[in-house]
Amino acid sequence: MPRRLFAAITVSAFLALMLSLVPSAGWKQTDVPTFQASRPIHLSEQNALDLFTTVATHYNIKRIKWENSSVYVDLAVKPAEKVELTHVYRDFYSLTHDLFTFTDNVKQVYFRMLEETDQPKEQRLLVAIESSSTNQAAHGKPLDELNDVDSYVKGAFSVRIDPYFYERISP
Repeated sequence: MPRRLFAAITVSAFLALMLSLVPSAGWKQTDVPTFQASRPIHLSEQNALDLFTTVATHYNIKRIKWENSSVYVDLAVKPAEKVELTHVYRDFYSLTHDLFTFTDNVKQVYFRMLEETDQPKEQRLLVAIESSSTNQAAHGKPLDELNDVDSYVKGAFSVRIDPYFYERISP
């Protein structure tokens, strides 16, 4: 028993001595601040969908398309579903703000609200809104800081509302 204890102590001391001789420069880690600014996401076809998994919208996202530094987002509603324009504006502004804030290569955002029909490939355009990264002041504020989102979106962005929206869809 004492021989095994002595052998274990000797082997442990030898391993400790060997480990102390190993260069530790590669093991040192620098401290990373907790609240540092993260790098913007470089959006591509491979990660475009990943960005939208964290986004909550009032209406279902039907399609997302990334093409030539532009993001196309289509939201869809059923024919019997009522759509509030305030929710559409909030969804648009929230998505636009996130895309221009968290990515470094998005230049334009095209946002559409569509009504699905009985035909599989046929849809009716209800609302279309366009935004460009050149208008930094328009999408620079977080959604919480805006008092009247409807007026702000109508004044700062190109908004097109189909007359059908008022006749049939809006409450």
